[in-house]
Amino acid sequence: MPLSLLIQLLIIYSILYFSSSENQYYRIQPHDISALIGSNITIPCVIALPHGDIQWTKDGLALGYDRQLPAFPSWSIIGDESRGEYNFLIQSLKLEDEGIFACEVSPYKDAPALKQVAHVRTLIEPQRVQINNQPLWNETTIVMIRYDETIHQINCEVDAARPAAHIKWFNETGQEFPATSRTYTQNRIFSTTSTLTLVPSLSLNNKRFTCHVHHETLLGKMDRLFTTVEIQITSPPSLPTIHGYTPPHLLINASYLTLSCLSYGGYPLGRLSWYRLERGDNKQFHLIDNSSISYPQQNMTVNNISMIVTPSDNNVTFLCQVTNAYLSSIGQTLQTDVTLRVAFGPSSVHIRDNRNQINITTLIDGTPRQFQCRTASSNPRPIVNWKLNGQVLSPDIDPIEEPGEFAGKIVQITKTLGLDKSLREYHGKILSCEARNPETGHIVTDSTQLNVIYDAISIEMYGISQNKLIKAGDTVTAECILTGGHPLGKIIWYKGGELLQSDYIMESTGNYATSRVQFTVSVSDNNLPLTCKGQVENFPQKFASFVLNVTFLPAEISIVENELLSNLSMNNEGPREFECRSSKSNPPAQLKITRQSNDGQKYADVQYKTLTSDTTGVNSIKFMLPQIDRSLHGNLLTCEAILDISPAPLTKQITYVLNVNHKPYFRDFYTLIEVKENQWFNITLEATGYPMPITYQWFHPSGRQLMNDELNIFVNQGQLAVTNIQRSDSGTYRCAASNLVGSTQVNVTLNVLYGPSISRTQGYAVTEALMPGSSAILLCVINSNPMNISNIRWLKDNQEVSTDLWEKRIEGNETALIRKSVQRDDAGQYVCEVENQLGSTRATLPLVIQYAPEIDRTNPSRNKAAADADRFLTAELHCQVSAIPKPTIVWMKNNLPLSLTASSKYQTKFQEHLFNSSFSPNQTYETTLYIMNITKSDYGVYQCKVENKLGIDVSEIILTGLTIPDPPSQVHVVNSTHSSLLISWTPGFDGGSSQTFQLRYRISSDTSYAYVFIPAGFQSYALKNLRFGSEYHLSLRSNNSHHLSEWTDDIIQSTASFVPTSLFHSIDLSPIKYSYTFLIIITLIGLLIIFINIILISFFLVKRRRVHATSDNSSTTGTNETETNTVDIFQPIPSNFFLPPPSQIANTYQKYDDDDIQRPFVPTYSIVNMPNRGKFNPSAFFSFISSVFFPVDSSPTYGVIKKDRLSTYDNFRPHQFYPNIHDNNHISYRSFRDGTSSSTDMRECVRAELV
Repeated sequence: MPLSLLIQLLIIYSILYFSSSENQYYRIQPHDISALIGSNITIPCVIALPHGDIQWTKDGLALGYDRQLPAFPSWSIIGDESRGEYNFLIQSLKLEDEGIFACEVSPYKDAPALKQVAHVRTLIEPQRVQINNQPLWNETTIVMIRYDETIHQINCEVDAARPAAHIKWFNETGQEFPATSRTYTQNRIFSTTSTLTLVPSLSLNNKRFTCHVHHETLLGKMDRLFTTVEIQITSPPSLPTIHGYTPPHLLINASYLTLSCLSYGGYPLGRLSWYRLERGDNKQFHLIDNSSISYPQQNMTVNNISMIVTPSDNNVTFLCQVTNAYLSSIGQTLQTDVTLRVAFGPSSVHIRDNRNQINITTLIDGTPRQFQCRTASSNPRPIVNWKLNGQVLSPDIDPIEEPGEFAGKIVQITKTLGLDKSLREYHGKILSCEARNPETGHIVTDSTQLNVIYDAISIEMYGISQNKLIKAGDTVTAECILTGGHPLGKIIWYKGGELLQSDYIMESTGNYATSRVQFTVSVSDNNLPLTCKGQVENFPQKFASFVLNVTFLPAEISIVENELLSNLSMNNEGPREFECRSSKSNPPAQLKITRQSNDGQKYADVQYKTLTSDTTGVNSIKFMLPQIDRSLHGNLLTCEAILDISPAPLTKQITYVLNVNHKPYFRDFYTLIEVKENQWFNITLEATGYPMPITYQWFHPSGRQLMNDELNIFVNQGQLAVTNIQRSDSGTYRCAASNLVGSTQVNVTLNVLYGPSISRTQGYAVTEALMPGSSAILLCVINSNPMNISNIRWLKDNQEVSTDLWEKRIEGNETALIRKSVQRDDAGQYVCEVENQLGSTRATLPLVIQYAPEIDRTNPSRNKAAADADRFLTAELHCQVSAIPKPTIVWMKNNLPLSLTASSKYQTKFQEHLFNSSFSPNQTYETTLYIMNITKSDYGVYQCKVENKLGIDVSEIILTGLTIPDPPSQVHVVNSTHSSLLISWTPGFDGGSSQTFQLRYRISSDTSYAYVFIPAGFQSYALKNLRFGSEYHLSLRSNNSHHLSEWTDDIIQSTASFVPTSLFHSIDLSPIKYSYTFLIIITLIGLLIIFINIILISFFLVKRRRVHATSDNSSTTGTNETETNTVDIFQPIPSNFFLPPPSQIANTYQKYDDDDIQRPFVPTYSIVNMPNRGKFNPSAFFSFISSVFFPVDSSPTYGVIKKDRLSTYDNFRPHQFYPNIHDNNHISYRSFRDGTSSSTDMRECVRAELV
């Protein structure tokens, strides 16, 4: 026990001793690290606290105490120093970073120094493996081995690895094969090559060997680094053979040739290539085709080349060469060649100086000409001949032969023409040179046409002779013909020494040339020679000539002192004797004097004095004028020269105008002119007189001179124009014309025409109404020019007034219609109608006759009235009366006058209907009796008594409570089409409540009706979508809140049995295209409007809820059926509900039986007193929406009731509708008070009227 206690004490002491001493140690020691180059690594070093100074060393080199290690940018010491963390970080590991790193701790107090070493290794992962230094195109490398090799080595190389990679070879079964490996180092990076040695044999053919790479960086990777080698054993092919051509056979030019080269055997099969050896190419072959085709099953290779044989293939060698992997490995090829021989040409033959295929060669008669012909290259030598128009000619010398292109021959021959006979005989013939290939038979030819120049035979002139008369100014046409010669000669014309332009024509068929000249003969051409000259090229001229003899009139003819003829004086106060002279003419001319009056008549009243002629050809004659007066003014005095030749004499003359001094006088003009009012008046008067000028003056009928300064008057010499003629412009206008000799005046009357007008009427209006039996005079005052009495008519009701009862009287411009005793039937509107050719007019005159009062009983609503009693209502009784003069009206009940004081129960209102106080023959008045606070005691018969001085009329009006409406009357079909009927009616008494109408219809063959609901206020309806050509039964009845009337009797009407043709062409309504900017603007405006509407709707909803809350506090439950909002529900056809035409607002309903139509359903409570009034009411909301977007009118209120909608506050039970496929127990209600639009959701709805 003491020993154990002692041991325990010793242990406790030891623990206390060691715990009190300060020791240092590694919490985490550095360790060896191997990492890929470029990666970041951290060597751990964590020292327990406290400890001495710590620094890292590399390969014994101290790195210092600075944790950033500024000398080594990629190294640093990281970690929390306060926790003893001195981890060594190496960024982007490099080869230079490889070595021994040590974390060293200096001694601390009694604790010794610490040092822990870590080895850092840099690894480089191998990236590729190669076979025999070949680039890898795929995972398998083909290695060719000759079958006759002793051994073959395959190298597998792995580059850029650290440490060095290890390589192993395996066959397809996974068996490892021994190999020799070598490792190379460069810059501390290792490359390893493994060599596999094989002994070639056929058993190795197509065998595969895999080169696997082992490296520590590849451990654990799915994709191992390896490559596969496939062994192929090669052998040589056979010598190629050529088929398709056998020398020395000649190939025809342009023939088709196929050369086939075949080679058998070899592994792999050989690859055949064709080469071509050009002539003179120093044995340099050019590859032309290497697209050989292998046939493994036949163990052969084929390469075919096809060509069109050309001359360039002559003596050309084609070589076929075969090679494969075996031959390539030993640097050898096998080949066979063949040389082609081609028969070709000649491609052309050419006559020297002949540039075209057919040329023209010009020869001169008498000069021989030599021709040479040369062929193109040909194989074999061509045969060449000369031919003249197809006949063979012998050459001058033997043909000359020389080497040609493509190893062919060229031949040249010569021929001379003109040695043995004249060249003229060769003219126009074809000289040709023909060359033929004796082997192919190919023939080429070159030809030329011989054109021989020789002289003409003669020249002659035609178209002119000595006996032909040629007059100055005539057009002379002469023709010259040059016969013979080639080419045809040229012809030119001369007149005297002047060269003339002429038309030249060659007639090759007639072997002559002709030239025609045409010119106008002048006086100067007299006695000149006309010559034509013809010449063929290189030969002397030939010519023909003729002397011109020209007949011509004198160039000048005049009257001596002819200026006196323009200033003659009347009464022989001036000279009357004159002389006419003419110049030279051929032959000499005779002179003659004539006078032509202003009317075109010619007179020979001139007295001749003497006639003379001199040797130069000048003639003259003296003469005396007749008595000079105004009739000679403007006459023409003519001196005429005459050449007496046949067949007709020639004349020339000169004419002078005789001017006699005299005062103006006016020619014929209209003295009366008629012009329509408001049109232009334009007249031009022309006066003649001498001397000029003549001045004009215009005078108004009032005597004042007219000037241009007036707005509507234009004066220009003898012209007077007046715009906008008025009837006040009528009258006689005066025009005065003056010159130096004197003046003259004339008058023109203007008559202004205008259409009729009525300036004053006399009739009898309401205020002037006549008593029956008194006389009447209807008067019209008429203004018209012209005035036609027969065109005045009196009309009444568009019918002419009979003269049996009325007397028509016309005095001056007044017309009257008179009757001595008029009756009420004569009352009405009379028309006075007047017309002339310029227009017509009419005036309406009233004739009003007094008559006794007449009460209107045509409207049933005025014979009955209805009002609900004891509800403080007011009843209205209407009485409409017609009377002249104005009547007095008294209201009575039970034949006793009513008290009409201001405070009484009864009030009246009197209203006069003034249709037209001047022209209406009747006068209508309406009086209304108001009965305040109706009670049942007020019911009864009331009388309306009307009286004037001509009589009395009384009508009775029955006042009752609300009752059944009367059926409509006068039901009839106004119009019918193939698919619609237009029905019209007159409403009956409405029973004291607003009445609507129901229309029922059916086809005659059907027993059940279809019904249409028609709102109040309509008296016609267009029934549409009916059957084509079908007979229908139709009837109407009225409906008010009290009851339904009886149906009217059925009317029978058929739709049309034809479809009308459209009168309008179809219009292509193409979509309108808008710009994006426009669409964006419209969209923004629309969004703004929607936003404003949302604000307004929210505001009015809140306001409406407040109003509802207020009305709930003050409302009372109605007991009268007129105050209860009842709903009468029928089934609509939605297509007719949404957008009815304005004139056809109605609902159309499906068919149902009469038994289904009962008294309108009245709910047990009013809609305004429904529960849940304080909540949001959808019907009120939609009603408000419709009131915002649709204008309010007097149409009845409609409700759209949505099917299959359950509502806690709507309890409407509609009538049974068809088809009966919905549960009708509960239907929600939406209000569209003022109608719907196309955007309103009306699907699955029925329609109801709020009464």
